[in-house]
Amino acid sequence: MKFAVSSEPLFKSAHNEIKMPVNRSRSSNLSSEDKPLVWVDLEMTGLDMNNDHILEIAIIITDGELNKVDDGISLIVKRPKTVLDNMNEWCISTHGLSGLTKQVLTSPFSHQTVSKVAYEYIKRWIPDPRISVIAGNTVHMDLRFLEMDAHKEGWSRIASHLGYRVVDVSSFKEIAARWYPTLPLKSKKTSKHRALDDVQASIDELKYYRQSIFKPTERSVDVVTAGIL
Repeated sequence: MKFAVSSEPLFKSAHNEIKMPVNRSRSSNLSSEDKPLVWVDLEMTGLDMNNDHILEIAIIITDGELNKVDDGISLIVKRPKTVLDNMNEWCISTHGLSGLTKQVLTSPFSHQTVSKVAYEYIKRWIPDPRISVIAGNTVHMDLRFLEMDAHKEGWSRIASHLGYRVVDVSSFKEIAARWYPTLPLKSKKTSKHRALDDVQASIDELKYYRQSIFKPTERSVDVVTAGIL
């Protein structure tokens, strides 16, 4: 069933609010017919799912044709300095240079708020559970962090709303390198290691592979028309 997606704030308190993105390409929710993809990127304090923490989450939702419903959301979790002090050298350097460390210390939003808002954002666009697929670059790690939710912060409900399949752009990159060795690598800007930038880069990269490799042929069109696939 299609209905208008609410533009009400995702979160509102006496001092802060998190708004729905303004620039929309559609007004109604996505159904299974749209084959929705939920593009996710996390920035964490490390890769230890039992001990490390999520610092930032970004989400962009597209249909199966890679059309964005809006500009997506990026949310930063407030964490104490003690958590950040336990990061490894790579994270200390990278998150420090990107400005994320400072923003984490000053963010007004708790992990409960951020995980709830991220879940609400997905549900507004995709109300039916398990009809959407998580997508991203090496996104299996992001999915595992959400699924395990080691610190019981509410992230697992996001994973539970998604289907069990995964669209990992890094798989297309590896296949292209092996089966299409003459295909130029997708040129991309140097990663800022900020979640929303990385999500958009992943969408752009998959668009490149689609245009360069997945070209419909007359035979494939005939097969689909015949109902064989």
